[in-house]
Amino acid sequence: MTEPRVLERIALTRLPELQVASGLFRATARIEGVEDETEPATALQAGIVVLLGLLRTEEAGSDQPFSVGALRTRVLGELGGSEISVGELGLALWAESRAGGEAIGEIDGLLQRATVKGLEKVPLEQLAWLSSGLSESAVLTGDPSTGLVRDVKAELLSRLTPDGLSRDVHARRLGAAVPVASQFHLLHALCQMVRAGDPELREPADRLARGLLGLQREDGAWPGLIDPVRSSAAVIYPVLTVTQLAIAPIALRAAAELDLDIDFESTVGAGMKWTEGGNALGLELVHEADARIDRGILPKRTPGALGRGISSAARRIRGQAFEPDQKQLIIDPDASSEDLGWVLEAWAGR
Repeated sequence: MTEPRVLERIALTRLPELQVASGLFRATARIEGVEDETEPATALQAGIVVLLGLLRTEEAGSDQPFSVGALRTRVLGELGGSEISVGELGLALWAESRAGGEAIGEIDGLLQRATVKGLEKVPLEQLAWLSSGLSESAVLTGDPSTGLVRDVKAELLSRLTPDGLSRDVHARRLGAAVPVASQFHLLHALCQMVRAGDPELREPADRLARGLLGLQREDGAWPGLIDPVRSSAAVIYPVLTVTQLAIAPIALRAAAELDLDIDFESTVGAGMKWTEGGNALGLELVHEADARIDRGILPKRTPGALGRGISSAARRIRGQAFEPDQKQLIIDPDASSEDLGWVLEAWAGR
């Protein structure tokens, strides 16, 4: 299995070239078929995730090439913008709780205004980040925003299916399909809420963890899109490296720390082996010598709706996700600052 120190070193080596003039970081490139179904990423979102990872790195005592204080100041200065999302505020609250918490009250005020119309239309990923942020601030201050915590909890529980996976706010053309990464963010959030003092969520977290474990494929990959109602893969590719290397491990580690029934080493190890050449292409996606992590394995572009229509039709007929020929798969080598931030959050100091 790739050593955590290698992943940490790659992230810290690659991130400086992705920083933009504002002090934030280049926004994540979206991948058609998975990430374009949620709100588009922003430089602010990428910057907050990097900040979260750098704060984890500092906690671990590792050297890193950035001024974390300057990045934190820049992030806090951007939070009052009119286009700020609930998810960005949740991530900022999470990071601020790790940075000392002086601005928690300010972020809480922004969240109260941002959520005044309710949470029903907030994408699952953003709702999970908000939950994690609220949980972290509650652990730090002992004084959670109880009304908002109650509303977030109710909204999360209302989306869970009997098998433990969660519905989402999504594009109509994909029906019930949702990105698998959002389910891992949710698992992490539920575990953090239990840790912050809500034992009632332990059972939903356990069901979600078991549901996700059942989706892992024989080669260690988690499918790009899942059907939470059927508890099955909806679209297998793209499979994103960040899911395998960071987002799944973050959530599964949180679940293991609650003593949920998870074999962390073997499950995460299988996911990481997929990035080391255990995938359909037999190629490595982590390149230590070049300090580079590939974005993932994608299907070659097909003519828009036609390609998606074939995939959807095959799923309806077979009752399972369409399995593309490996000749139709390619590697996306694009670097993503947000992905590298999650890598640091997962592995810095481990």
